[in-house]
Parts: sequence; C-alpha cells; structure tokens
Amino acid sequence: RSTDSIGAQYLADIGFCLCSAAIAGILVCFVEVLAAGSGIPEIKCFLNGIHLPKLVSPKTLFAKAVGIVFSVVAGLPCGKEGPMIHSGAIVGAMATFFNLERRLRPLNLDVEARDFVAAGAAAGVSAAFGAPIGAVLFAVEEGASHMTPRILTQLFVSSSVATLVTRLTLGPIISNHPWTLLGTGVPVSFGRFTEVSYNIVEMFIFALIGILCGLLGALFNHMNGLLSRWRKRRIGPTGCKRFLEVLCVTFIIASLKFWVPAVFLAIKGQGWQPMIFDELSETQQLWLEGGQKSIRDLFHNDVDKAFDEYGLLILFALFNLMTTCWTFGLGVPAGLFVPSLLSGAVIGRFVGEVLHLLHSQTTTSTTTVAMATGTATLAVGGPAHPGIYALVGACAMLAGVGRITISLAMILTEATGTGIFGLPIFMVVVIATWVGDVFTRGIYDLHIIELKQIPLLEQSPADVMVRYAVKDIMASEVVCLQAVEKVQRIVDILGSCHHNGFPVLENGTKKMEGLIERGFLHLLLARGHYYGMFQDDPDAPLGSLVPFEAIAWPNIHSYPDLKTLRKKLSAPDRQKYMDLRPYASCNGYSILPQASMASAFMLFRQMGLRHLPVVDSDGDLCGIITRKDLILMEEDEHGEMVQRSQPKLSPDTGWSLRKSEMYYDGSASELVLDSAAASALDSEDTELSEELSMPAVVVEPNDGAPQSSDSDATDKDFEVQSHGG
Repeated sequence: RSTDSIGAQYLADIGFCLCSAAIAGILVCFVEVLAAGSGIPEIKCFLNGIHLPKLVSPKTLFAKAVGIVFSVVAGLPCGKEGPMIHSGAIVGAMATFFNLERRLRPLNLDVEARDFVAAGAAAGVSAAFGAPIGAVLFAVEEGASHMTPRILTQLFVSSSVATLVTRLTLGPIISNHPWTLLGTGVPVSFGRFTEVSYNIVEMFIFALIGILCGLLGALFNHMNGLLSRWRKRRIGPTGCKRFLEVLCVTFIIASLKFWVPAVFLAIKGQGWQPMIFDELSETQQLWLEGGQKSIRDLFHNDVDKAFDEYGLLILFALFNLMTTCWTFGLGVPAGLFVPSLLSGAVIGRFVGEVLHLLHSQTTTSTTTVAMATGTATLAVGGPAHPGIYALVGACAMLAGVGRITISLAMILTEATGTGIFGLPIFMVVVIATWVGDVFTRGIYDLHIIELKQIPLLEQSPADVMVRYAVKDIMASEVVCLQAVEKVQRIVDILGSCHHNGFPVLENGTKKMEGLIERGFLHLLLARGHYYGMFQDDPDAPLGSLVPFEAIAWPNIHSYPDLKTLRKKLSAPDRQKYMDLRPYASCNGYSILPQASMASAFMLFRQMGLRHLPVVDSDGDLCGIITRKDLILMEEDEHGEMVQRSQPKLSPDTGWSLRKSEMYYDGSASELVLDSAAASALDSEDTELSEELSMPAVVVEPNDGAPQSSDSDATDKDFEVQSHGG
C-alpha cells in the first residue's frame, strides 16, 4: 500500500526472502550440516539403533530451531513440523544430561537415551499438530523398532503435555481466548469441520484421488532421488557452493510466486499495479501465502466459487509440488508435511469444485427441462463440500510421498476434529501408500537407505533372505580379546583398527565370555591405574574394580582418545594385565551358522540388537553378524544401487522378490562401496548405539576379506552423504 510501483514491491519482497534464506543457509552450510532438511530420517535411524554424530546436540538444536523460522518466512515451500520433531527429539536427548550419579539405572545409557529421544519426537509431533494420539502412533510407526508398554506410556505423557501447553498458548494468541480456556473453543491446526456428510458413491472418487496422489508421490520421490544424487556429486554438503544454491533457488521460487499472480491480474486487464493481498482472490492468495493458513482456507472456505480460477489452481498444485521436490534436500531446515498437504489439498479442492460445477449444471438443466415439460423432479443431494475433497487429497498426497499410514490418518483426524470421517481418510491413505510402494520407497527410507547408505533395517526381511544361511553372510574373522589381556596388547589392538566392540573369549579357547565396547576399554585404560585394576600376574585373583559410575557417567560416548591414553599410560602399566570379565556384557543372543538370514534379520529388528555372535554346536565363536551384513543393496562406483555380491545360490525356487531388490545369479563381480560410504563405515570417532545394554561388536567381512568397521560415520563422512531429509 505504501508504493505505487510493482517493481519496488517486487524488490522489497525478493530482498526480504533472500536475506531470510541467507540466514537459514548459513546455519546449515557453515554452522551445522545436520540441521538441513526435516531431520525425520536421521531421528528414525537413531531410534532404530544407529548413532549419528551431533544429531541430538545443542548446536544442532540451535541451527534447526532458528533456521526453520527463516526458511518459512523466506517463502520456500517447506513446513516447520519435521524440524519441530527433530527439535523435540534433541530436547529429549538433552534430558539424559540431567543425570543422578547414584541412580540404579542412569539416564545416559543408550537404551534410556533412545527412549527419551522417542518421547521428544512424539512431543514435537504433538506440538506441531495438536494430536497426542497421532504423535504416539507416529513414534511407533516411523521411529522405534521395538516398543513396550512402559515406552508407550512415556510417549503418551510427553505428547499430552506438549498438546496441553500448545493449546493453552495458541488460544489466547490466535483467538484472544482466556489463558485458562480449553476444549472445543481452542482452535486446532487446520480448523474444525462443523459438518461432514458424503455419499457412499463418493468413496470411489476418494479412491481415485488416492491412486492419483500415490502416483504423484512416487514421481516426487523418484525425481527428488535423482536431484539428491546430483547434489551429492556436484554441490557438496557444506561450503559456498551449497550456500549459493540456497540463494539461487530462493530467488527463482520467490520470483515465480510473485509474478505469476501479477501476470494473471495483468491478463484480466488490471494492469501492472502493486498487488494488495486483501484484494486478491482466494486462488491468487495461495501463491503469496502458503502454509497452514492456505490449507485451512482450502478446507473451510464456504464462499460460493471461492476457488473458481481452475487453471491457476491446478497450476499452483503442480508448482508447489515441483518446488517442494526442489527444496527438500536444499541447504536449509525444511519439512515436508505442510507442502505435501498443501499440494494434495489443492488437488482435492479442484476435484471438489469441478464436481460441484458439474452438479449445478446438471441440476439446472434438469430443472429447466422439467419446467418446460411440466413434470415433477426429485431433488438429489449433491457431492460433498469441496473442503472434504481437499482433506482427502491432503491425506493422500502426504501418504504417497512419505508412506505414513496409521499415524498420518490419526494426526489429520485430530487436527481437524473429524473423527466421523475416519473411514475415507484411512482408505485413501492406504491406497496412496500401496500405489507408491509399487514404484519407489518412501521419501525418508529413500534418503536413509539409498542415498546415505545407512544400515537401517526395514520392518520385515526381504523374501530372498530365506535362501541365505548365516554362514554365507557372517564375518568369519573377528578381532577378539582374551579374558585376561595385557594392557599393551589392548592399546595395540585399539590402534590397529577402528572397530567399536570386541568379543571377550575364555583364556586359551574360543568360548565367549561376553562382549565389550571400545568406549569401556578406553575408560578402563584411562582410570585403571587410579582404581588399581592393573595386575602383574595374569593368573592372580581378581583385584580392585573400576566402579560403575566411573565408566557409565557422565557419558559412555565421551571417552579419551587413543593418543591421550598413550601419553597417560606409563611403561610399567603397559606391561601389566587387565581382567575384562567383570566389564564384558554376558547378556547377549547368539545364532547357529546354519540358521537362515531371515531369522537373523528378525532378531536384529525385533530385539533391537546391534550385532549377533555366531557360535557352532560346541559353543565356539565362529563369526559375527552386524547390521551392514543384513543390507542386500549397495551403491557401486557409478552411483547405482545393485545387489551385493554373495556366494552363488541355486536357481530361483519361486520366491517372489521385492521391487527394491535384484536377484543375484552369481555372475556379477565383487562390488565395493564408494570412498565416502567406506569411510563412513570405517570411522573411529563415532559408534552405533548400544542396544539392550549390549556393547557393540566389530566384525570381519566375508571369506577372510580385510576386516571392516561397523562404527558410524564421522562428522565429515556424514556430511558428504547429508543432502536431504
């Protein structure tokens, strides 16, 4: 209103968008790369038992929470919900630092930390949508690989408290309600539907919308995968190139969002005048507004012919879908929920408006004929409100992209107060998910498994796994420690490999005493002299012990590096012995070498294991399986996902294969991971989280090949693979 020039209006708009995007880009490209994207794939990995460095650090929380604010105000097609889930998970992880040294079960154990992260993620979903039950289901469906009633109770309490605080806060801010008011008077995320009625015939139309959105979601994921691979090769995870990409993408998207409605106004004869938002039509406002406000308008706008600019409406749906695909993986914090919901809501609203237009024309024509002939007509109810179709389209599109089913349906049901409309929502969500699964993975699994090659175990094993035996995939050569080991040899072993855990064997045999983690070894070496655990004679009875608090508190992942240990250990101490039996975990599972690979997979998945020793019928250790041994796909030197080389199998006996796996006929040569993935698996600085209080173990690859590490990616290695999600 303060300018008479549309050019000046455009410059002010583009300048504000670029400045906001620059702040968000700086926080990702130069402060913390793990703040990029939504953070849901990485949190999903953490809850699945994979520890990623700095994923739940306060630095990441700052970059994520501040960056998402500027990403949204920059006009980029991104939502705050995914980053809020990541932020909530970080807050949950930070609760482990408030530990009591004398607790029987310290909060910082990996099992406890995982539960706190799950509770924080559920609270983030609940705060974003005001849906506590949907938040719990989301944590179960997308997060933790195993649940107990105790964990479910924790999730529900945290999500309920988050919803309560959100409702108490939003009521006074949005609707000027008293601070103590709760109930139906408090607005929900996407507004309440006062009336929901539809015809049984419209269920078929809802199903067609689900099929269409499933196809669009599969295309979205495929194109985003290609774009993410290009970014991985050409742009890089940090630095000026990625920051310049942020500015270029923001400039193009902001310019298009400004000039498209301006061109439509000029075509209508209004000339090139400055745009006043309140004077624009509902369809034109979608280009300049976006976010939850637009979704709420698409759901609840009852004005006749509110979105009657059908060409502009469908153009915005395609534009928002393409720019969301372009933005997801950009070097800014960006969520996927709201942009996907908005694209689907526009498609659904378009279908609803067209059906109402056809119905009104048919009704008018029938009435005219009846009046001309003098016959009576029976009034027939028309289609459902276009907002209902918008709700159906929003659910279907997010399901087609993210492959979220039960939790998504419950979140949208709670966020709109439409419990009686649950059946159509569940139907379209399932249909869109099934259709999308035929062609591609979900967007989160795509970034985890295919792009970053993180050893995430899916919900069920591939059918081909039943044709493999454990002995075909296990690491046959394992670096082990004796129950009583010389200090110098322990130091040498730690320095000669990057493995994260070691089996402890009975002296002079292959009988397992337990498993011990690298972190425990570092801490024992650092504090063994002080507590007098080093002994001169290996056959001497057990002496002093290092107390539990000195090892498990404040954090097992924070231990002195090997260089510091070498300086600290004196020459006499290096010649002494350590009895490792009191510190090795004996509460482990094992499997026979003749067992099927599918059985090992289910043990890992259902029991939350990090590794699985393989013992023969005599109880001797003959190998170990880790998560990466259960991943059948890997990336070759050309960046293509191929079947991992395995021993030659008998001809196919009819087992159906998934679309995501390839049948290996024994003719392919041995393939290796690229350097980034190899270094990510061989890193010393990070480790995979301890599952069920069992220390991690590092194993040799198949058939006596050089031993590889199962430790996690370092900061640098993870950055190389961190482009999306």
